[in-house]
Amino acid sequence: MGATLGFVTLACGSGLLTLAPALIALAWERRRLRDVRLALVTSEARRGELVRLVRMTASDLRGPALGLLGHAERAPAALKPSLIGVCRYLLDLAEALIDQTEEPGTPRKLREESVQVRPLVDFVLSQVAAQLGPGRRVWRLGDGLDGAAMLADRRALHQVLLRVVTGAALSTGDGDWIEFSAAVRGETWVLAVEDEGTGLANPRTSGGVETRGLGVGLALARQLMQAHGGDLTIESTARVGTRALISLPVSRLLPPA
Repeated sequence: MGATLGFVTLACGSGLLTLAPALIALAWERRRLRDVRLALVTSEARRGELVRLVRMTASDLRGPALGLLGHAERAPAALKPSLIGVCRYLLDLAEALIDQTEEPGTPRKLREESVQVRPLVDFVLSQVAAQLGPGRRVWRLGDGLDGAAMLADRRALHQVLLRVVTGAALSTGDGDWIEFSAAVRGETWVLAVEDEGTGLANPRTSGGVETRGLGVGLALARQLMQAHGGDLTIESTARVGTRALISLPVSRLLPPA
């Protein structure tokens, strides 16, 4: 009996010695996994803070850049081109910073509500006009805006309009007009923003029509419209001007209040 117990004890001890390296490795892996998880949580928190700061910086850049643009348009002829060039650089930088904070392919989450189109357009125009300072644009508010209401994310539409109107202000000069109109075209409701500017620098040409494209600052706006089931297209024709088409499915139209 005693011999049997001794043999069992010896066997168990030998088994434990055999398993000891595996148990130690398992404990080490669990500790390493815990450290990795902690590092990920810390990294995500840090990234969130950096994204917030970058977006604040971009927003802070946009306002002074538009203000400088308004002053540049009335500056002496010798200084005007360089000042406008600085404005373009600052606005491009602001939009590039915002775009860099967005994960590619990230689905947009919408907070849908009833959005009155005309008050939203008026608000965006007041923002841009205030930032332009002494610079002036002639806003033409055409048909289809009054009384139009959409089921949409108000903040998303505000950002899209702000980027489109900022681009229109940048591609036009002091006293130029920028026109807004809205209409139903088949199964789509379209808000058109047209100007008599020369378009942004380095347009892409296709079939005689220069397409401003959806580069810096407008890629995110297009994603926001596509999340609504719509789209954003921008075209610029030489010596004619630029047209931005903000489209939404007609099913998002709400009946007049």
